[in-house]
Amino acid sequence: MYAEISAAVQGVKTVADIAKAAKSLSNYNELIAAVSEVHAKLMDATAVALASQERQSELLAKVDELEKELAALKALHSRTERYTLHKFPTGTLAYRLREELEIDEPAHFVCAKCLDTGGHTKLQVSGNRRLRCFACETTIQTEFDPPIASRRVSSGPREW
Repeated sequence: MYAEISAAVQGVKTVADIAKAAKSLSNYNELIAAVSEVHAKLMDATAVALASQERQSELLAKVDELEKELAALKALHSRTERYTLHKFPTGTLAYRLREELEIDEPAHFVCAKCLDTGGHTKLQVSGNRRLRCFACETTIQTEFDPPIASRRVSSGPREW
């Protein structure tokens, strides 16, 4: 950017020098050549200034994009700071609201898969000992199922 501004200033100085020299020119052809040279230098300076302006516009757009991305990351970080990773007896994981925050909000679990990818889905009870994320269709088993009682098979004939 400094080079472009410097080139523009140099072009203006050249114009001033040529204008001073034009007063002393007696030949009309020399005056036309001098004016053409000034015109060419002004065109070059204008092209440099336009290129600089385009680059500045691109940089401003990139800064805006990065600021939005940073804001999204900060929001995600502040949201995830409210939770701690919880491991159920079955070995499955979910994020649990920190105990100190349960004063303002009821205790709940959030889907680990969704929170890790930027989402935020509260898990819902889905049957006995299971939580379900309706956003990513994940089911988390919170406790082991009790063993199924075996049926006793009799060897004798059945009575009706």
